[in-house]
Amino acid sequence: MNASLLSHQSVPNCTRLGRSSTRRAPCCRAAVTTNAQLRDSSERLRDSGRAGTSSEPATSTSSASAPQLSRRALLRLGAAVPALAAALTAAAPPALLLAPLPAAAAAGPTMPSAEVAAAVEKALAKNIPKTKTAVALRLAFHDAATFSAAAKDGGMNASIQYELDRPENFGLKRGWRIIEQVRDELRGTPAEGVVSDADLVALAGAYAVRACGGPAIPLPIGRPVAAAASQDPPGRLPSENAGAAELKANFAAKGLNVQEMVALSGAHTLGSKGFGDPVTFDNTYFVELLKKPWTNTKDPMASMIGLPSDHVLPDDPDCLPVIQRYAADQAAFFADFAAAYIKMCGLGVKGWA
Repeated sequence: MNASLLSHQSVPNCTRLGRSSTRRAPCCRAAVTTNAQLRDSSERLRDSGRAGTSSEPATSTSSASAPQLSRRALLRLGAAVPALAAALTAAAPPALLLAPLPAAAAAGPTMPSAEVAAAVEKALAKNIPKTKTAVALRLAFHDAATFSAAAKDGGMNASIQYELDRPENFGLKRGWRIIEQVRDELRGTPAEGVVSDADLVALAGAYAVRACGGPAIPLPIGRPVAAAASQDPPGRLPSENAGAAELKANFAAKGLNVQEMVALSGAHTLGSKGFGDPVTFDNTYFVELLKKPWTNTKDPMASMIGLPSDHVLPDDPDCLPVIQRYAADQAAFFADFAAAYIKMCGLGVKGWA
């Protein structure tokens, strides 16, 4: 029962039990309840509660009934409750009264805290100048592209550090050195022990995109790393000479559709592939795909633009509409690239799919 219902303010004209006439009860005056009276009333309430919850059947005789409090005792007890609550509040430390319940442990991917994100950003900015953005992004692609949806292994797990001698990973030792340098920078910061090497590979690629004018890509952290010296199965990256059908099948085996494949191919706008400014992330890649500059026989350097696997995309009926859309709408490309990159960076991470 609410204590305010028992306070003297709620009963200005109390009626004495068993009397037809009314008179102002003592509780309407300033009530003072001593500790002894409060203790006595509490004991009576406790005894009454025990009797009320007894498993013995109740009887109708007055001798077997539970002890009853008089109305005056109840009123005195009610008047004392606010004072008792105030005393407890004054005596108890605020932490005991206001401490929230423990938060449930986070499951699966989690976004880094502001402190962790700031530490990582500082380390990435220090170690990834624009001249290294292409290799940082390529490292992320080659680490994630070992994923097989059928075998349920491979993916973004930092195993790339043990696969650097593979022909398809030529030149990526520079990329892995970036991860080692960033890891060293994070020692003694809030990110140490929180951000894994696999997270750093993904975050470095995302930073490279944004540093070159591309979209900001919010990435969760919490990726486990491959066991020491454990390599992912070879032969899962798409070949530079693959045709459109082979490319689509390769990406489909990783759980990526044609639109996601084309969007991710836009990463070739960075680096020395010949698609515009090598340190600017934009939609020039798609504009150039539609022009097909590699077909210009009058330019001896034309064949150096892009890879054979780039050249086949505009001739594929599934890829062409996506290329045309991105060539006309850079914002659409940025949005789709960010979404596909986030998905790619979760490949192989159990519980994230």
